Amino acid sequence: MGGFYLESNSFVGGATTLDDFKNQTFAVGGAISRNSAGSASEFAGAWDVLIQAECELIPTLIAYSSPRPPMTKDALDTITETILSSIPTDIDGVYLMLHGSAWAHHEDDPEGVLLRKIREKIGPDKFIAISLDLHAYFTEQMLGAVDIVSAYKTCPHLDLYETGARSAEILVQALRGEVKPKTVMAIAPMITPPEHHDHNRAPFKTLMDATRKTQNGKVLIASLLATQPWLNVPELTWKAIITVDEDVAHGQTEAQNLIDQAWALRKEFLSVTAKPVAIALEEAISMDAPTVIADMGDATNGGSLGDSTEVLRAAIASTSSGSLAISITDLDTPLKYQDSIGKKVKLTLGSGGPGSYNEKVLVDAKIIATANKKISYTHPAALDVVDDPGLSLLIEVEHPTIKIYIVVHSQPVRVIDPVIYELFDLKVNEIGVLQGKSHVSFIPGFARITPRYVLADTLGPTAANLPSLPFTKRMKPLYPFEDI
Repeated sequence: MGGFYLESNSFVGGATTLDDFKNQTFAVGGAISRNSAGSASEFAGAWDVLIQAECELIPTLIAYSSPRPPMTKDALDTITETILSSIPTDIDGVYLMLHGSAWAHHEDDPEGVLLRKIREKIGPDKFIAISLDLHAYFTEQMLGAVDIVSAYKTCPHLDLYETGARSAEILVQALRGEVKPKTVMAIAPMITPPEHHDHNRAPFKTLMDATRKTQNGKVLIASLLATQPWLNVPELTWKAIITVDEDVAHGQTEAQNLIDQAWALRKEFLSVTAKPVAIALEEAISMDAPTVIADMGDATNGGSLGDSTEVLRAAIASTSSGSLAISITDLDTPLKYQDSIGKKVKLTLGSGGPGSYNEKVLVDAKIIATANKKISYTHPAALDVVDDPGLSLLIEVEHPTIKIYIVVHSQPVRVIDPVIYELFDLKVNEIGVLQGKSHVSFIPGFARITPRYVLADTLGPTAANLPSLPFTKRMKPLYPFEDI
């Protein structure tokens, strides 16, 4: 058993190093437990199933990071070789918890390389089972290496435990000789922003319902991968993945039926409900407190660094009254002002040029507090997962009518629930507007304090306008870049 979990973004500067994993979740061999990736994780689900089946477990490595920039070669090599060297050749099966969308400048398919090397080591007759995020970038290389694939059927992601458990259940059945799992794939030449990847609403609900309906009889697991769209990779498409009991032809037919349904709904995924940031902020301020403004272009669960200043700039320009709490990643500011508690200062946030999503902003602010401790997510998809915002400041920006709080932290974290604001004991229930940083995932994360939200169609590395980003490796034609 093991886990390698990272969602990368090809359009973000910087790199994800081995230390970034070690600052979050990195455990080797006997240091791995059921809850190493979180108590509600896929790994925990698979662990429980395999223990109940009285399998002997050999933990290898859990390397888990929040979404971040591309990996370094050293990080990828270390993770790959640690898992590979920990697998005895006489095992009966392998289970890995993967996200499926890791990326490095030198390697488009890190998970595929890992799985291929495992297959080469253990041979063709041993079983390899994996679990994936439904935004995984599943490749032909991965398909050629694995027997069993299970992916989430919910977005926002709520069924992590069940996804890992299902993969392990089929693995156990295969070990007992009850099934002969084979996995097939069908693709549609399309990619879509995640704004409508919500299993509670059509069109995504329609497709997830169809996926569940497909999973019966010979179809052991049916998965539909909408794929993380901010990857500059050659096999970037939606995919239907079917694990079938022996009958490959039947599985291929079912996979094609499923992906055809996705293709038929492709245009519905491009309808825009998000609003320009200034309009979104005014609407959020006018609603009951608290309300979330979702910064889609700076979605930290899509690998963005969380360094956007768009919501801040909209607030500074606003003449409305209210209160706002936002989050900005800035490496230098916390270090520079950590000894200025209680002082009023002029400081610059953001590093981009005019018109960029992270355009520099000069503000008059009071330094309220400093912190240097980790956070533990309360979001269902990251429950109990620890992350490190690094040295952080709470500042209040001067504004005549809006009380603007900013948590400035030196390391990127996921703003998918309120914990970054609770780092400073802000009374989040009383603040008018709270910034979230995702397209959909923030909804269950902030649900414990509010059901209200407004989507802001912002710029950035996770922008909904995919043709605005510099793709160079994608297949052609690909919808919506080309109208097929």
